[in-house]
Amino acid sequence: MVHNDLPEEPISSSRLDNLVNPQRIWLKRSILMIGLLLVGALIFYVLSATSNLSKIIVQNTGRKSPILAGIRNHGLQGEGDGRINILLLGIGGANHPGGLLTDTIMLLSIDPVNHKAAFITIPRDLAVTYPKPLTGAGKINNVHAYGEEQKSKIPGGGPQLMKQAVADVFDIPVHYFIRIDFQAFQKLVDAVGGVTITVDKPLYDPLYPAPNMVDYEPFSLSAGVQTLDGKTALKYARSRETTSDFDRSRRQIQILEALKQKAFTFGILSNPRKINDIARILGDRVRTDLSVSEIEQLVGIVTQIKEKPIAKIFDTGEGSPLTSTQGENGAYLVVPKSGNFAEIQRIAHQIFTDPYLALEKATIEVRNGSGSPEISTELEAQLKSYGYQVVKIADAKDVVSQTTIYDFTRGNKSYTIDFLKKRLNAAVVADPNNTVKRTSNADILVHIGADYGNRKTTIKLGN
Repeated sequence: MVHNDLPEEPISSSRLDNLVNPQRIWLKRSILMIGLLLVGALIFYVLSATSNLSKIIVQNTGRKSPILAGIRNHGLQGEGDGRINILLLGIGGANHPGGLLTDTIMLLSIDPVNHKAAFITIPRDLAVTYPKPLTGAGKINNVHAYGEEQKSKIPGGGPQLMKQAVADVFDIPVHYFIRIDFQAFQKLVDAVGGVTITVDKPLYDPLYPAPNMVDYEPFSLSAGVQTLDGKTALKYARSRETTSDFDRSRRQIQILEALKQKAFTFGILSNPRKINDIARILGDRVRTDLSVSEIEQLVGIVTQIKEKPIAKIFDTGEGSPLTSTQGENGAYLVVPKSGNFAEIQRIAHQIFTDPYLALEKATIEVRNGSGSPEISTELEAQLKSYGYQVVKIADAKDVVSQTTIYDFTRGNKSYTIDFLKKRLNAAVVADPNNTVKRTSNADILVHIGADYGNRKTTIKLGN
């Protein structure tokens, strides 16, 4: 059963689920993952190099990145708004059963200040409350399909509703989306003339599915250096019957790296004809609400990222905040163990730390003058989850009526101060002469007052 404070799954969601053979779902997921990662590496370059963008770019009907719009400091709505968050969606596409269901959902987050990236993967079976104007609840992968079915009435259709659903779950703004169907992978490999890899050990899969998704088409590949065309690369990447998910993931990364090397090292992307070929493939199979100017800015940002991205896979494994259950109609669901998404949001906030908080590294002392002893530890945990550096908590001698933020930095930690002001909805007092005594050398003192429990934050990180 779904946890009590998650609305029950409507019957209509099972209609979409039943369109897909659950035993074959993994076929598309593995390839869609590669396609999404591939798009992350190539799409910005290719799209910025071609003028034929009419098919690919659609209107952004949601909230755009303030960073790409040139907005800083007071224009940022809260912690994390200094990042650029892009939802990556993979669908089966036309001529596939359940082709509008999102079989792969990833949230890519780029830190343009410290030149880092991170991403989280989201279970397609995660039970969520559907975003308005939809009603009820069900699997998150249904949201896109419902939105596309009603896109004449819903601005932005399925992708915009998916952005909203993910923002609601993780309490993170989702600025853009990129959607790809899994057939693009095979065509892209062929477009660059195939990829060369080293197969560590012979691979044999007697149960590899035939194109009709009913029969089997055994697949084998010898060990050693191999040059693969799109069809063979597709099979190599998604086969798992005689190996593990870990092995399959390794092969997917291997293919991705080979594809990137082929594209960037062998001059593929300096060849106008090849660029047009790739752009045509993307035009048929990819949609995004990134504008041309935003893509151009991202090209410059992405090329400065040298470190490997931080990755978090939300699954139902040991130690995960998620678990599996059954809906009323018997559908497989993934739900939070606690019954709400608070722990998932905490993890996401820690992974997607605001770049300006990380850059300023302001230290904070929390002093509790509210009269409620537990409030200081609650606030400490909340602030730390967003990336604030809380160095000390202490109790005040007396209860004070108003929550106040004291700034001892002479305005040198302006982003941190602004975020705290919005989060706590409290006044800021500049105290360069230290008239308020600290019990630490913290840059900022947050003095909690009796009004703290009644204050409402002015921050809304979702869309």
